[in-house]
Parts: sequence; C-alpha cells; structure tokens
Amino acid sequence: MAIKTGDQVIVVKREVTAEDQKSGLYYAYFGGLTGRVDRVYPDGSVCVDVDLESLSEEARARHFAIQESEQQRWLESLSDDVRSRLTPEQKQLKMSYRILVAKEDLRLVSPDKSPKVEGSSSEGTARAKRETKTQPVQQGMRETESKTEPRSNKPRRLSEADLSAAEEAYLRSRRVGH
Repeated sequence: MAIKTGDQVIVVKREVTAEDQKSGLYYAYFGGLTGRVDRVYPDGSVCVDVDLESLSEEARARHFAIQESEQQRWLESLSDDVRSRLTPEQKQLKMSYRILVAKEDLRLVSPDKSPKVEGSSSEGTARAKRETKTQPVQQGMRETESKTEPRSNKPRRLSEADLSAAEEAYLRSRRVGH
C-alpha cells in the first residue's frame, strides 16, 4: 500500500503491543480515527491530521477546551491596539489534532468503497463512509470556504516579509515621536 500526503486514511483497531509502548506509534484510542496524511517519514511513520469528528466525545470536548484556552491566552497577549485591528476571522484559532502512527496501522479510505479494516466497529466504518462521501467536495477548498465564495473576498494573510516591514515602520514611527 502506497500511502502519500493528502490521502484519506483510517487507523486500524487492534491490541496495543509491547513494541507499540516502546515506539509510541500506537495507542488504543487511535483505532478508528480518520484523517488526512500530513507527512510520510522515511522510517515508516506517518503524521495524520485527524478529523475532529472521528474523535470520541470526551477527546473532542477536551480538544475544543484547549483550543479555546489557547485562543484566549493568545488574544490576551496582544496589545489592545493590535487586538482591535484584527477581524473576527483573524481572531479565530483552529488547532489541528495530529498523531504519529506506523504506516502498517493505516488503511486508505477511497470514495467508491468502504474501508477494509480488521476489527473495526460498525460505528467506525460508518464514520469512515461519511468522511469519504464529503472528500470530493473538500478537495481544493479550505475549510472556511464555500463553493460560492471566491478566495479574493477573504482578507489576505500577511507574509513574514509584510509583517517585518510593518513592524519596522511601527518602530520607526515610535522613535520619531520620542
């Protein structure tokens, strides 16, 4: 099986072995999670960006609580002036949920057939089917975009060079004022 970046995958449900405990590449709660391959490493490990819908209710709630906490911490670290200039979209913080697993523990999920996963529950299979039904629509689109909304209407994200230039201009204006 040739897994590559961008593939939709599901993690196989199986028992945790002593080797898993040493490597840290598989935990019992990984089984049944779906997501997209973010990166494939030469050692056979794969980074998967997990679909938040495939997490258990408890894990999803904890993830969103941490996300909210980090967003508040980040916003509070900004000055009032900077915070007031941010658009509502810029104030949002979306944290991904990524796991590192062995390539052997992944199965491709294709849109035309259900995943063949040993030991998977009907809930995990149903969840994988739901994910594959939406896959063609999501390709080439960011999560915040809709089909009717052109990208040009979104505020442009500043590059590192733009941010550096703005910071330099701000610092120069502060020096002139003193």
